Amino acid sequence: MSSIPLITYEYLLGAVPIKGKPNNYFGSVTLTEPAGLFDDAFRYRLTVAAPQSEEEEIRITAEWYLGWQAYDIVDKEKIKKEVFEASEEGAAAANRWLCEALASVK
Repeated sequence: MSSIPLITYEYLLGAVPIKGKPNNYFGSVTLTEPAGLFDDAFRYRLTVAAPQSEEEEIRITAEWYLGWQAYDIVDKEKIKKEVFEASEEGAAAANRWLCEALASVK
């Protein structure tokens, strides 16, 4: 895949309104053709954090990094992160931010 699909807020929200878990969305875009197993890729992730208390607000977090390693083992200092409001507009803004970041590294 050479671009990032638009992910809706409704998808990311998942089952949060009924005290369930949100859906995470992640993917990668290869930067070179042909891509090998250990070639760097633009890896991204969109998440919604369920509030831990009544005072907390739901937020969308968008993250990306360049590399071949999985998110759980990559050096966290390599990950760029931005937080957006929890709404369709916030989801669209997060998607735009990721697309701009992808364009800047291609």
